[in-house]
Amino acid sequence: MTLRWTSRFPLLGLLAPLVFAAPAHGQSLAPFFESKAPRLPAKLAVASEKPSAAQLRERAAAAEKAGDWEAAFSAYCELSIADRSATGIREKLNASLRRVQQLRRHRDPGFQQFVSGLAATDGVNLFAEVAAKVPTLFADPARATPQKLWGHGIEELHRALANPSFRQSFIGDAPAVKIDAFRSSLRSVWARRKIADVRDARAGLKQLVAAAQDRFPIRVPAALAIEFVCGACSGLDEYTVFLTPTQLAEPPEPTFDLSAYGILLRFENGELIVDGVLPGSWAAFQPQQLRKGDRMTRVNGHVMEMAGPELLADALRMPMNGLHELQIATEEASFVVRLPIALPTVWHRIVGSKEGIGHIRISEFQATTARDVDMALAALKAQDVRAILLDLRGNRGGSFLAAVEVAKRFIPAGLIVSTQGQIGEVANRVFSSDFGMRAMDVPVVVLIDSETASAAEVVAAALRDNHQRSERTVLVGMPTFGKGTIQYPLKLAAADDPDHRGKPSGKSGTVRLTIARLLAPNGKPINGAGITPEYIVADPARQWEVAFERALELLQPMSPAPILPPG
Repeated sequence: MTLRWTSRFPLLGLLAPLVFAAPAHGQSLAPFFESKAPRLPAKLAVASEKPSAAQLRERAAAAEKAGDWEAAFSAYCELSIADRSATGIREKLNASLRRVQQLRRHRDPGFQQFVSGLAATDGVNLFAEVAAKVPTLFADPARATPQKLWGHGIEELHRALANPSFRQSFIGDAPAVKIDAFRSSLRSVWARRKIADVRDARAGLKQLVAAAQDRFPIRVPAALAIEFVCGACSGLDEYTVFLTPTQLAEPPEPTFDLSAYGILLRFENGELIVDGVLPGSWAAFQPQQLRKGDRMTRVNGHVMEMAGPELLADALRMPMNGLHELQIATEEASFVVRLPIALPTVWHRIVGSKEGIGHIRISEFQATTARDVDMALAALKAQDVRAILLDLRGNRGGSFLAAVEVAKRFIPAGLIVSTQGQIGEVANRVFSSDFGMRAMDVPVVVLIDSETASAAEVVAAALRDNHQRSERTVLVGMPTFGKGTIQYPLKLAAADDPDHRGKPSGKSGTVRLTIARLLAPNGKPINGAGITPEYIVADPARQWEVAFERALELLQPMSPAPILPPG
């Protein structure tokens, strides 16, 4: 049994739960910026044989025909990376995503409980609140008019009424023929209704729910309104989504293995064996290297003899002195490896002492990342580093503002990124560097791949565009994911009841809303397109070799310009 690099299925809208509160009037939005993309399916990270673009198209089409939307979505995720030139893939990806989101929430007990606890009036008021607030905050107001939100809601309810799970949970024993007739009227009659403002949105949905109740009995009338809320949000783009209070509050289930450190494990004949160390991971940077085939005899004092995944998970739940202690046995010796519980986001090392080449790996952008990069740069500078390999592979983003600060460390002066949005802090805002002499002005080779996304793409694009003319930066690897947006948690309140202290109960949910789109310094959008490296290399090991070769080339003195004869 091999424990591989784990990753959740990529529901783009349902990322790690947000725990932010909406800012008070006049408060800065800066702490609420989030720019992070989901992990791709795990098989993309570990597969040795990737299907061709034609095979992926066939797989996606077959899954759609069979109504297997999760399989279709997975295929479109892979296809969007395998064939960037294909037209219409992004639209199909988003359409299948909406179906997956809908299917999953209908099976979610927490969602069912949330909807069942609402009165129909609460659901209608929530849609009205979305229609009032979202058009003033969404990055592209032309795509978020009340009329368009209404249209997205119609389509979402149309799909829901065809779903047996939705009918069973919220409708009950109503005659199928009557439900299907009302479903047909959604497109033929209700979709044509004019919705000019919030008043029209509230009145229209109230009448629609009442019309449905006249046609057939509905166990939970609020379910129809909440489908409008969900559809209005997810119809805007692949990153905007409505989250119930349960979805907002529940942390992701912890994975008790060592994949986050880059350590792959397997159980063999009752022994816990190191199956490999992922290149560029935290474990790969440590001076005491783990090697494939090493035996892990104890984890946090727990003997791993005749152990299994359950015992390993139990051991990892009980760290020792704030660290995970791994007792390793090799054919030559035994030693202890200590892992920090809070994994750093920045690691550095010298990879070419003779050539003066340093390696900085950034796994994610957090509030402390810029400070950690400063420490890494200072350490490398003290060792006379003359070029840097900046490794952003697998970096899904994180804090947008942290990424801007990191980019400044490599750009003395110049544009880093610009934003398009409605809110003051992201409305046609330009983020530039004025770091001057404090910047590490050395050649940089940036390593990127298909899981490099969002805030990490901001850094890659900034270095590429600012150093392209001077040939001080090159990009190596694969085209990036293409998430160039910033999200903000918009808390709703229309269904809240005051508690015993008179404060809102917080039961209305939150819209994870796209408030800005990002443009690279060259003026091109990052979202959907991603960043294409100058040197496209698919194999991770070869990416490293090419990056090192390019760094050596950048360190060569530039040839003087030829002296031309006069005339």
